[in-house]
Amino acid sequence: MSAHPPPLGALTIDLVQDNGTASLALEGELDIASAPALEERLSAVENDHPARVVIDMTGLAFIDSTGLRVLLQANARAGDGAHELVLRPGADAVQRVFETTGVFAAFHFEPVSTG
Repeated sequence: MSAHPPPLGALTIDLVQDNGTASLALEGELDIASAPALEERLSAVENDHPARVVIDMTGLAFIDSTGLRVLLQANARAGDGAHELVLRPGADAVQRVFETTGVFAAFHFEPVSTG
């Protein structure tokens, strides 16, 4: 994560590519204002044809339906066999959005390693 959190309402996306895995660490808010930036970054990453895309939401403070739509679309593209999509869970408020909208089971969540 970055040394300074993004400004209120902003989203930072840090990308690390290693051994066929593209990892995107999200920090801030994924909403109607920032969702296009994630869409653009995901498109660029997917064009490199990684075997695995990991979206780390541990730094995400907020997600709205627009952000959820971006992730659902990415999940659908991964479901077409292009690559594996994995989400690392966010804060309780972020995870609650997945649960209350009924889409939690559609995603592959992996625990965040603490070591």
